[in-house]
Amino acid sequence: MSVNIDLAFTVTGLADRQQAEDVVRAVQELLHDESLENQVSHGWSVDDGGAFFVSGESDHPLGITRFYLWQPHFEGLFAATVAGVAPAAAHEIRWGYPDEDY
Repeated sequence: MSVNIDLAFTVTGLADRQQAEDVVRAVQELLHDESLENQVSHGWSVDDGGAFFVSGESDHPLGITRFYLWQPHFEGLFAATVAGVAPAAAHEIRWGYPDEDY
């Protein structure tokens, strides 16, 4: 059985533009490996204080089979991916459940 899920994430505490670009590339590879590359928009930006960050969100609800198993799998891969290129960065993943809004 699949569930409709919204995915959003933010990575903060990046040192500079190069590190932000490295995180974007690493996250892109992860999204490709998880067959989400065409479903989750993401990129880097600079906040009002001049700090670099990476963010992304699903373009539409994602149909995920066995989400209860996949969620911790994805969260672990995401954490390892970010830590691999930006060890000091912090990340947050936010899950939404659009079917519950009805």
